[in-house]
Amino acid sequence: MTPSVRSGMLLVDDDRDDVEVALRAFARRGLDEPVRVARDGQEALEALGLEPPPSRMDDGDETVRPAVVFLDLKMPRVDGWEVLRRIRDNPDLAETPVVVFSSSDQESDVRRSYELGANSFLVKRFDPKSPGAYIAEAARYWLELNEHPPRRRRP
Repeated sequence: MTPSVRSGMLLVDDDRDDVEVALRAFARRGLDEPVRVARDGQEALEALGLEPPPSRMDDGDETVRPAVVFLDLKMPRVDGWEVLRRIRDNPDLAETPVVVFSSSDQESDVRRSYELGANSFLVKRFDPKSPGAYIAEAARYWLELNEHPPRRRRP
């Protein structure tokens, strides 16, 4: 079994531009936590140890246990709702904060995300004066301001 590594954030999004904006915003905000990027839901499941990674020569990838997951909804291969469902079904990850961030502001998407256990829902927005500031502020909240419950010990 691959060792678990505590990591600051897991950013799951298939849109390269959104990923770059978020990463630059985190850096501008001075967030020093490491960020692991998964380009779709399947990569997220593999990073979290919920799916075995494809066989490869290098087995250096480690399972992450992030302090917070930022999760897009509409992605190829595995969508964000399935990733969220799998996170909540896993005892080791069930209490991990998940922030859905999506270009959708449809009430049904927001409702479904919360019903599946999202802790927060952010609508992607573009602010030319401060691109990505909203996601950096959300990251700051979950990493620096929010008090996480103590991790449960398994019997």
